[in-house]
Amino acid sequence: GKAIKCLKEALRVRKLTLGNEDMEVATTLFGLGICCAAINETPKAMDCYSRTLEICARDGSNPKLEAQALHQIGCVHASTCSYRDALQSWRTSLSKYREAGLADEHYMVACTLGNIEMAENVLSTG
Repeated sequence: GKAIKCLKEALRVRKLTLGNEDMEVATTLFGLGICCAAINETPKAMDCYSRTLEICARDGSNPKLEAQALHQIGCVHASTCSYRDALQSWRTSLSKYREAGLADEHYMVACTLGNIEMAENVLSTG
């Protein structure tokens, strides 16, 4: 609860000082999404991740954050057994990680690759 309260206040201040479309706002929204997901506030988490993606896509300067948001969206889909949606998010995440210059051995990329493999296995046996 305390982390969420702090992030919401940071978000409020950053929106006031930097505007709604600033990358600092996107980073704060992503952190808020992680916290919401951790306490099973799934709709709020998805909203935060989606907003992060919108800002990142417009700004274009941080494909790594865009990839991280896509990865987390995939995780939310997987948690509700929506593996096709999860797979789509993770595949897009993977291309964004590569765009950011991260190698397949990087822990974030490796995690996404593992999730893609898992989802493909679930869908092929389903």
